[in-house]
Amino acid sequence: MPKEKIKVSIIVPMYNVEDYLENSIESFVNQSLQDIEIILIDDGSPDKSGIIADEYSKKDKRIKVIHKKNGGVSAARNDGLKIASGEYVIFCDPDDWMENKACEKLYSAAKRNDADISIGDIYMVNSSRERNYIKFYSNKFVTQKKEDIKELIKADINRTYCPNPPSEGYAFGYGGPWNKLVRRQLLIDNNIKFDIRTKGVFDDIIYTAYILEHAKKVCYISYPVYNYRQVDSSITNSYKANILEINNLIFKSLEEYLNKYDSDGEYREPYYACVIRRISETLKLYFLSTSNPKTKKELKKEYLNMINSKPYKTALKKADLDKLSKRQKLIKILSKKGAIWLLWLIFTLYYKKA
Repeated sequence: MPKEKIKVSIIVPMYNVEDYLENSIESFVNQSLQDIEIILIDDGSPDKSGIIADEYSKKDKRIKVIHKKNGGVSAARNDGLKIASGEYVIFCDPDDWMENKACEKLYSAAKRNDADISIGDIYMVNSSRERNYIKFYSNKFVTQKKEDIKELIKADINRTYCPNPPSEGYAFGYGGPWNKLVRRQLLIDNNIKFDIRTKGVFDDIIYTAYILEHAKKVCYISYPVYNYRQVDSSITNSYKANILEINNLIFKSLEEYLNKYDSDGEYREPYYACVIRRISETLKLYFLSTSNPKTKKELKKEYLNMINSKPYKTALKKADLDKLSKRQKLIKILSKKGAIWLLWLIFTLYYKKA
């Protein structure tokens, strides 16, 4: 009897997630679609994540475990992709979990529509395990029109450019890889990988831009497939002494993409909005972080130097005010006016409240 073809490869990098990992793996092994493989990458984790993964692999032959020296989430995802054999792949985080029918729903939609990418909705989960349903677009769709896919790329770069947002407003995570099933051959044919230069920040948004760029057909099902856990200590919410360097690497990677695929300049405005989004993150994780040892005077000087350099200066000048979030608008207006202390006061109060 011929061996059943693997339909979906679930690729999961792991680092210091022993408290969440069993819940995550259970959601993978109990998928209603059984013709899957689960690739767990132990990224040199110092806790018991690797041991837990090995124990599961002994019980379920669909589970493959890679143990490697720590190299970051992007490199771990790429290592998982190297050994994946599924017709489609999806990248998940080890502190999150899938809905039971996630793979079945995404795969069925992809096959039914012969789509390169199948997209679903998610639940946002807070520390009390309360779930908030996040809908990405107003209605389900299937498209192979390049103009439509370009609009999806704009939303990936900055969510306020979503062409058909739901009535609840723009969603979180248009660039997330965890709600997107992607034809593996698309990644192979176009040599698409996660950019290891950005150190796990914005690598998913850059990845999504490339997969959308090369996709011939994309479908979206208005169905929740994933539970995204908000963890304060995660890589996206911790003090970063090197965030200005990371920003420059992100901008370099995005500009490489724009130079290659944005000949008509359609993505420039979303990119400027994205740069201002990075200013917002930099305020939170660097300039206003209580872990930053520098004085306020030193930080103000550094902030002024930053916003007067490229691409920040260009973004603050050219970003479309109507397409910015409230926080982004404040940054654009107050930074241009030089009202840095007022800007910092407002954001300090906002982050304390949050």
